[in-house]
Amino acid sequence: MLFLRRALSCAVPRRMAQDAMRPSTGTKDAYKSMLAQYYPQELLKSIELGEQAIPDDAEYRLSSNVEFAPPYLDDFSKLDPFWDYKPGLPHQHADGPLTAFRPDQQHQPLPERLEVPRGAALLTTGGSNMAAIARGIARQTGLDAEYITRKLVMRPLVVKRVSNQTAKGKIASFYSLVVVGDRNGMVGLGEGKSREDVSESIKKAHWNAIKNLKHIPRYENRTIFGDIDFRFHGVKLHLRSAKPGFGLRVNHVIYEICECAGIKDLSGKVYKSRNEMNIAKGTLEALTKSQKTLEEIAYSRGKKLVDVRKVYYSSD
Repeated sequence: MLFLRRALSCAVPRRMAQDAMRPSTGTKDAYKSMLAQYYPQELLKSIELGEQAIPDDAEYRLSSNVEFAPPYLDDFSKLDPFWDYKPGLPHQHADGPLTAFRPDQQHQPLPERLEVPRGAALLTTGGSNMAAIARGIARQTGLDAEYITRKLVMRPLVVKRVSNQTAKGKIASFYSLVVVGDRNGMVGLGEGKSREDVSESIKKAHWNAIKNLKHIPRYENRTIFGDIDFRFHGVKLHLRSAKPGFGLRVNHVIYEICECAGIKDLSGKVYKSRNEMNIAKGTLEALTKSQKTLEEIAYSRGKKLVDVRKVYYSSD
């Protein structure tokens, strides 16, 4: 009973307030006649439909108490000194997150176009360090700098801390082994060391891998030519070609090398030693030296190779 009284006591004044806020019929007619002086009849119907969607008590509702909300409600005829800015002034609030904004702060307009005389050029004082190194490697290897920075992808294989015993004691450093490839048959391994930082060793290994790029022959640009049994120090590798859609079912180190080389279907097994560095070096050596392409086999047998799935045109 007490709950019902409280509900009625809250509902009755609210209903009375809503009835008081509803405009009378005479007010509506005067409002329509005033709008008819400026808008056609088709637009007046759209205005009426739009005003029906507005709640009756929208004018008396309290605004949400949010710190970043504007202090006004739907009145965009004036510019607020904080939330609005003068048109034509760039980056009004780009002074940093910790800088307090002052409404009286003056902002200079954009400068006019600067005329640079012909033949003059601005000095390049900055620039990317990676782009400069890529240009240097391009001069050493003959590769394109754009190819080095855009096409090649890098994957770290081994990152560890090593220690070298000297007469002065143990000297710690970081060792990195990375693989670089363009996903189209070119792949290379690189090693790097640094006493200061891990990222520095990875960077050295990255640039060394680019200098050691080699081409890997691929059958149908997706797998290897036949099966490969290869031994590199204590690692014994067995790689098998696979049908389309088979995927890469190999060791995690071989997987990264195949991803960079563009090999999509391969099955493999690693026997004996599981040293990651020897697996990486042995895999790259097996893919580059232990494969015989169909053209090489046909040339060694003195035969001419013809693929029945391809189209050949006569020179006659």
